[in-house]
Amino acid sequence: MTYAEMLDSIIKESELSLRQISNRCSALNLTITPSYISQLKNGKLPPPSEEVSMTLAKACGSNKQAHLVFQAYMEKAPALMKEYMLAASSLNKAMMESLYKASGKDFSKETQDYIKSLDVLAALELSSQFVALDNPQKAADLVREITLSAGGVTDADTKGDMINLFLGDGAMSPLIPTHAYVYIMPTKLDLLKDRDIIAFYTDNRKIPTLRWILFIKDKVFLLPEDKSHQAYCFNDLSEVNYIGKVVSYKVDL
Repeated sequence: MTYAEMLDSIIKESELSLRQISNRCSALNLTITPSYISQLKNGKLPPPSEEVSMTLAKACGSNKQAHLVFQAYMEKAPALMKEYMLAASSLNKAMMESLYKASGKDFSKETQDYIKSLDVLAALELSSQFVALDNPQKAADLVREITLSAGGVTDADTKGDMINLFLGDGAMSPLIPTHAYVYIMPTKLDLLKDRDIIAFYTDNRKIPTLRWILFIKDKVFLLPEDKSHQAYCFNDLSEVNYIGKVVSYKVDL
């Protein structure tokens, strides 16, 4: 991901206009025009100073401030340094893919795309957080983190304060089998992203069900894995009788 692509992604996630971002930058004591921001996000100008990158990320309400600054540094670094850092990042990603495949879990396209999308700093942070020599649990934790970040679910035991639900329908089968014990994290609605699996109550009934969530234009779609089950469409997430995000499941044999 280039600096321009990263900035463009941050701006899209903010749902702010370039003029709104420009005004927010002014409030943070940095004067930049909407036209200048447009040229940066379209790659028509080289990455700016650390101050500009940091302020743009702050104005967008993004938590990727360090990543944007680091990407700008990457693209302005000497060729030898850039080549070394890109090679190190590629090795980190290859290592993560190898660990994931060795775990026996299905290496889905979503997982592959997630690992490929990691910028240099994100790949370094993720691998350094979980990888340790002679510690299989660290490798397992890495696989779990990648699975959840890519929008998948795990069949590992779950720790922590979560909701435990018994799944009574097969809407998400075979991904999540019928009669599985599903672990739900009551996350905030605004933290949900495309292809998260959520639990919710349908039709004012206290019987939980699961669906993939997709945001398309101004609509919210809740889609089953098994297409024979009902799909739902809402104008807003507030209309969903939401329970939480699925993070793992367990099947008692």
